[in-house]
Amino acid sequence: MSKKFCVKSKCREETEFVAVDDIFMPERTMERIMRKDFAQIEKMRGDYEDGVSVHRVVLRPRFGGGYNVEDGRHRVIAAKLAQEDFIEAIVVGA
Repeated sequence: MSKKFCVKSKCREETEFVAVDDIFMPERTMERIMRKDFAQIEKMRGDYEDGVSVHRVVLRPRFGGGYNVEDGRHRVIAAKLAQEDFIEAIVVGA
């Protein structure tokens, strides 16, 4: 799990790499976001495929394993479409 570093009341979460297959997102949510923001997701998908740095996502552990997306649903969808194995993330609430 991630570690939190605090200096003078400012905290920063440590980045880790999480398997994309461990990230849960309902199919209905993915379809809705794809309909609404297809061009944005395709651009991000291209960034993943071209090796361009993409901002990390924020995940929360699920009861029973895996993760829910707190921030970065578009990036998670793009990573799944680009068939990425891992995604850079901050895990909160662990």
